[in-house]
Amino acid sequence: EPAAARAAAVVLDYAKAHQADFQIHVASLYRAGERLVLDDAAVRNLELVRTLDGERRGSLLHLLDETKTSMGARALRARLLEPLTDVERIRRRHDSVELFVLDAPVRAQARTVLSEIGDLERLAVRAAVGLATPRDLGVIRDGLRSAKSLRELLCNRTEAALDDVLADLREADLCEDVCSLLERALVDAPPSIDRQGGIFADGHLAELDELRALSTSAKDVLLDLERRERERTGIGSLKVKFTKVFGYYIEITKAKLEAVPDDYVRKQTIANGERFITAELAELQDRILHADERSRALETAAFLDLRSDVGAHAPRLHRLARTLADIDVATSLAEVAHTRDYVRPDVDTSLELVLEDSRHPTVECFAAKDGFVPNTIILEPDATRFMLLTGPNMAGKSTAMRQAALAVIMAQAGAFVAARRARIGVVDRVYTRVGASDQLARGQSTFMVEMTEASSILRGATERSFVILDEIGRGTSTYDGLAIAWAVAEHLHDVTRCRTIFATHYHELTDLANSLERV
Repeated sequence: EPAAARAAAVVLDYAKAHQADFQIHVASLYRAGERLVLDDAAVRNLELVRTLDGERRGSLLHLLDETKTSMGARALRARLLEPLTDVERIRRRHDSVELFVLDAPVRAQARTVLSEIGDLERLAVRAAVGLATPRDLGVIRDGLRSAKSLRELLCNRTEAALDDVLADLREADLCEDVCSLLERALVDAPPSIDRQGGIFADGHLAELDELRALSTSAKDVLLDLERRERERTGIGSLKVKFTKVFGYYIEITKAKLEAVPDDYVRKQTIANGERFITAELAELQDRILHADERSRALETAAFLDLRSDVGAHAPRLHRLARTLADIDVATSLAEVAHTRDYVRPDVDTSLELVLEDSRHPTVECFAAKDGFVPNTIILEPDATRFMLLTGPNMAGKSTAMRQAALAVIMAQAGAFVAARRARIGVVDRVYTRVGASDQLARGQSTFMVEMTEASSILRGATERSFVILDEIGRGTSTYDGLAIAWAVAEHLHDVTRCRTIFATHYHELTDLANSLERV
């Protein structure tokens, strides 16, 4: 851990150098043993967040993402890339998904409330670093209101099953003091810029209320002055107007210039007449303009203080955001499970992998009208631990392997899986050697990339790992490739002893079923 501590220190120093006034909060410590490890090859080959073409559409994340908040979307992505290995935590996630699968009305109501919650996680950071706008604080206020509504909806229920599943939400700090402060301070629809005013509600700042009253009453006096001046001069078309350049003035048309009183001071000549100013109008202008400027300056200063106060509660807002994100992910996965007919997997500490009538979650979405043909895959430590697949091209070998790997990842991420029944012993790593590619810019041929990935698997896999291999030994002569594939298969069976699905066109490898006990 000293190396990890040094790396973390460098990151923190970098953050503090660029945000000197911002207090850095460490939310949690990452421990690799608590996560199912997925390397870049597995993430890419299984198309977890992007397809092989680089598109989000068609990936597993695209299929499962029915979240209603940005926080939930990020949390779901993180879960897929870092599934859990702790059985109890995995089961708690499944409990929360099952709750919303079984209660469709509550799921629909919860998703409606969640759709009203903004990105509390990022807005809290914006407030803490002094970048949040009045509108951002308004979104935080509205999100905290919705969080309270969500707890009332979900936690004020009598079902015993809810006690553990929703414990985090029931015990969550809803930051009610922050919400109350923002409710008292802000108008219903705050502006996006703090320098324009109109941020604070009446009654929040006494001095601001006085300036606003002065500005409002002065404008009423202007209307009264216009009426009196019309009566005094007999000029019915006389108007009091305002421009940013000249301020307030009295405008009189050419036809009425002879009736202008002597106390009018000419200010500007225009095409249709002339503009004048009087001592009384000049005084009113000074009062109005200074009141507006002072009120805007007061609001700006008060907003900076309010933003700083909210930013100080960023860690609390982050904790609440994580709780809301978990609820959002649970409702999203429940929605998908209900729509796609997924089943809750039984996750335990065994070394088994039993998938009855399993389906590839994304491939079945694009299957022909006859639907996806399901596959049953059974790997057990005392029976078949190593499955050898062979057959013609387009027979479904790669699909069967990948759907098994996806079932493992989905289950340990807390999702239901595409199968009729599933029992999955916890996996510590998922390794894939699938597809042909090269990295010529790095001087690596297709064969070299394949061997590098195979080497990584042989060195890193443990008894609890799950390995899928497709066409090991291509890119070289037939007998050399067969020898490599044979040696890799024997090592995984005899030494690593992990659950493995091995697809190949080398029909000679089928003899392994006769010579190796668990193939």
